[in-house]
Amino acid sequence: MTKIAILDDYIGVALEYGDWTVLPDDAEITVYREAIAPERLVDELADYEIVVITQQRARFPRSVLEGLPKLKLIVCNGRTSNVVDHEARVERGILLCGTAETDRVGTMRPRYDTSRGLPSPSEMAWALIFAVAKRIGIEDRVIRAGGWQTGFPIPLAGKTLGLLGAGQLGGAMVPVAKALGMDVIAWSQNLTEERCAELGVTRVTRDALVSSADVLGVFLVFSERSRNTLRAADFARMKRGAILVNISRGPIVEESALVEALRSGHLAGAGLDVFDREPLPADHPFRSLDNVVVSPHVGYVTEQGFRSAWQRMAEDVAAYLKGAPIRVVTDPADCPPMAPH
Repeated sequence: MTKIAILDDYIGVALEYGDWTVLPDDAEITVYREAIAPERLVDELADYEIVVITQQRARFPRSVLEGLPKLKLIVCNGRTSNVVDHEARVERGILLCGTAETDRVGTMRPRYDTSRGLPSPSEMAWALIFAVAKRIGIEDRVIRAGGWQTGFPIPLAGKTLGLLGAGQLGGAMVPVAKALGMDVIAWSQNLTEERCAELGVTRVTRDALVSSADVLGVFLVFSERSRNTLRAADFARMKRGAILVNISRGPIVEESALVEALRSGHLAGAGLDVFDREPLPADHPFRSLDNVVVSPHVGYVTEQGFRSAWQRMAEDVAAYLKGAPIRVVTDPADCPPMAPH
């Protein structure tokens, strides 16, 4: 019997959206709707040959992988996963398959189709910006408690949007910002004048981005190089009353420094869809700070996207069981470092 574990199916659609009927009759699938506590992961998964994961949920450091002697395949949603110790995985002969497709010459296709408008994560970024700037979370709670107006919404017209990263997702923010009457500046280590000219934004230095932005959006790809790109010193240089929005990855921002900047009132607020540890711990300060709007890493989530992802993950499992794995992640450069706890 081949035992398969599907982790973190919070919405409960994995079996419906993926065609698992093509698996051999001796394949046994267990679906976990809730997160497995980190200290329980080894005991819970010890008997499984295949584990299907989603990004940044259950973590598989070396200590966990060494406790899973039967594990032969990890299937993830996306190009790869930053919750797996890939060095340990390769040493133990554990295969990794994803859901990203390539074109005929082997180049990864863009993850998001922008031909009809904003990618879903960019939509989420704007939703969080509006929620923080217009005090939606705060005033919603006040009204439900029987109160009424408690503060001033922040107008966006005439303000400066700073893009920390101007790739597909960051670039998609520009037309909306300009429609709102905002100026747009951008910086990243690889950002070129040509890309800025294409977007119609101003390329600035890193320090100028941090100190000039009224709204600072994080759109970098997470890697070891981008870890803790924003630290305490950066928050100190930001305008008093500025807003931070992060829909990329939690570890790009030094979380403890952000908490302090929000507690002190130096920042007006933050809109966060991603965190160092997911699901967000029950006692985390982000759950109680009034000037924070949080969402559970759903910027990329759409029904269409989930239908496609679960179908591809089911295909990955079926291909592996037939002895002909597909969408195998083989290039070490495609494997990011593990995100910290």
